[in-house]
Amino acid sequence: MPKSRGDIVLAWEKLVAALRANPQVLTAVEPLLQEFETLLAEIRMLVVQQAAQTAMVQQTAKDIDERVKRGTLVAGRLRSAAKAVYGDRTEKVIEFGMHPFRKPVRTKKKPVDPPALAKEDATEATKPTT
Repeated sequence: MPKSRGDIVLAWEKLVAALRANPQVLTAVEPLLQEFETLLAEIRMLVVQQAAQTAMVQQTAKDIDERVKRGTLVAGRLRSAAKAVYGDRTEKVIEFGMHPFRKPVRTKKKPVDPPALAKEDATEATKPTT
């Protein structure tokens, strides 16, 4: 049994050809055969239309991708212009989707306890080396 639409249409075309080749059967089913051939013609037109629409969808997707690429470039230039106007250290650039430049926060170093260091060195020196 045919599974895909193409297989179904091919099987139907073979059926029409077989009916046309046998005139004794054709006389009894002529009205049905005409309706069937009309359906086949409509299916062929719809397949062509579907292919055209698929091509159009692909072209539309391509056009969208091109515009997104160009839009990304223009958006970057607009953000740069806003940064040039307001400066890169002001909080105002957050409105434009950018992070302001801030000085890094430095942590204070903990002072090293000198007596603790001396005790560790002294214990290492007293260990026997055998």
